[in-house]
Amino acid sequence: MNTNIIEAREFIAKAREALKNGDKESARDLGEKAALLTPDMEDAWLVLVAADSNPEDALAYAQKALELNPESPRARKAVEWALGQLKQAQAGNMRGMAEAGQSVRAEAPVAPPVNRESKKSPPQVEKKSNNQRSLIYVAVVLGLIICIALGFAVRWAYNNLAFSSILSANNSVSAQENHWAKVNIPKPSVTPIDVSVFAQPDSAAVVPPLVAADASPTLAPTDAPTSIPTEAPTATPEFTETPGVMAMDIVVDTPTSAYVPPTAAQPGAVAYKGNGGARWIDVNLSTQSVYAYEGDTVVNSFIVSTGTSYTPTVTGRYKIWIKLKSTTMSGPGYYLPNVPYAMYFYKGYGLHGTYWHNNFGTPMSHGCVNLRTSDAEWLYYWASEGTVVNVHY
Repeated sequence: MNTNIIEAREFIAKAREALKNGDKESARDLGEKAALLTPDMEDAWLVLVAADSNPEDALAYAQKALELNPESPRARKAVEWALGQLKQAQAGNMRGMAEAGQSVRAEAPVAPPVNRESKKSPPQVEKKSNNQRSLIYVAVVLGLIICIALGFAVRWAYNNLAFSSILSANNSVSAQENHWAKVNIPKPSVTPIDVSVFAQPDSAAVVPPLVAADASPTLAPTDAPTSIPTEAPTATPEFTETPGVMAMDIVVDTPTSAYVPPTAAQPGAVAYKGNGGARWIDVNLSTQSVYAYEGDTVVNSFIVSTGTSYTPTVTGRYKIWIKLKSTTMSGPGYYLPNVPYAMYFYKGYGLHGTYWHNNFGTPMSHGCVNLRTSDAEWLYYWASEGTVVNVHY
């Protein structure tokens, strides 16, 4: 019996034991190992159906098992079960959205209902009686009389001498007493500076003798000013008629991230040629490029983003073990639903489309090979399960 089949059955037995203990993560890892060893074994895919918590991935595994054995009742039940899980998840999402919508409507202020039938006519101005009108006229006349009387009183008070003197006394502003007087202060005369002090001395600078700490601080007065020491001027190099020599080196252009479509196998690629004209995929981590080969002929190429130095992409030669048109990817610090055109070639490492960044040509991923969605779609329909994926620097 093939050793791969024996080892795969051992992985499946251990995965079933892990499922009994509720350890789905270990069961999924063991199921993937079994599927890698024997992709045609139905039990490996059924284990992945039970171990994967994502309904979409579980349905894909169940459909794979049914494709391998269309008459298998277990595979049919797995497909039905996965469909039920997917419907429940979708219904749960719809309920969540509906509850969110109800909460929003509940928080929105409700406008009071408008009674369109009971439209009140605008209040009519009540007609004033003749008595009220007469009272208003009397009040206006009295107001005019009072204003005229106040005007005459103000004019009389202003013309009266005694009253006007009081007003002028209150309105006058006392002059501020000055306690200072102007004094002519003579400006100091400007003494011209003797520029000879700053002239460069002909003789060496005279340094005054040092004074001991316990000596008297008084110094003997000197008539001549102390000369200022200056540094000796540096000699200017003489001009020579011999011309200098200019050297010129040709430097090789530094490679940039600009993409140049390959015409043949790239240098430094791991030597691999498919069986005759078989299709295979080459992933060059150094150039951040993916090449689609048929034998030793490049039929298409893409700029990609692979794993960073903290989460590097695995190297080696693998085979695509499952293709998922859409899947959910999650891990520490990220959750990415509806990742398009995924093709896994080693455990959780795969080639897939990318909608969350456009920085291709630079390592950006957690280990997968990020392609533009259009490029991933082309590669998804060009490759098949079992296609070789060669990853190298």
